Amino acid sequence: MGSVRGWEVAEGADLHVHSSASDGRFPPREVIRRAYGAGLSAVALTDHDTVSGLEEAKCEADRLGITFVPGCEISVHLQSREIHLLAYYFDAKHPELLGLLSTIHEMRKERVRRIVRKLNDLGLPLQTSDVETEACVSASIGRNHVAKALVRKGLVASRREAFASYLGDGRSACVPMETPKPTAVLDIVWSVGGVPVIAHPGLYGLEDPEAFFRDWDLGGVEVGHPSQAADVRAVLKQWAAKRGLLVTGGSDWHGDESARLGIGCERVGLDLLDALRALRRSRDDPHGRRRP
Repeated sequence: MGSVRGWEVAEGADLHVHSSASDGRFPPREVIRRAYGAGLSAVALTDHDTVSGLEEAKCEADRLGITFVPGCEISVHLQSREIHLLAYYFDAKHPELLGLLSTIHEMRKERVRRIVRKLNDLGLPLQTSDVETEACVSASIGRNHVAKALVRKGLVASRREAFASYLGDGRSACVPMETPKPTAVLDIVWSVGGVPVIAHPGLYGLEDPEAFFRDWDLGGVEVGHPSQAADVRAVLKQWAAKRGLLVTGGSDWHGDESARLGIGCERVGLDLLDALRALRRSRDDPHGRRRP
């Protein structure tokens, strides 16, 4: 695998952004325009458990002359923790991938139904249809849409309050999301030509990432992320070097327009894109053919 690489550079790529295809604020086309306006040379759209925004984003990237990286942030669970996997450069039309995402979508819908029932039990008159209205342009319904529905109905003052009072992990209306097993998801990502990267591992409260992820067939680790302080990044960088994992980074941008958390606030060098593609090519597909 490729060597460890830096992430904080003046120009380059943001490999972790979201659009309204999942829980971002702006449609895919506008996300690409914002990336271009921020001076990025490349950007990866990594919506949660959906690839529905990729075609629109790529068309706009081609029009503006910015390099587009197909991506997705896929939800998995292990030891009661929700873990996110970033996948890059996969075949977005592969039936195996689409089948996986369809399964996760159904799990997301069931989770929302259970959350709404819990909120009702707590005396909050919310309906599943209220949440579906908030997610009308999204292919990936989730807690953020529940929070928006609570705000719109005047049941909480803000999304922050919704998560703090009801929806956050361990709160009264939180429902853990069921997902396919991590090993199965990793196998599918590799088999459809993708490279799996563990997203923002610093958020999972792990004292020893190597012990937790020892059996995961990863291609990289996201070191550059707004939530991860310098000491966390140092630990993750050492782990990546030990495992021979690529080091990636991205803003995890959902629409925040502040300078500190805006699109492109975390960037990687363009050589990382070459490394991701090289790693992708180095893995034979299940039929023994070399990746293009």
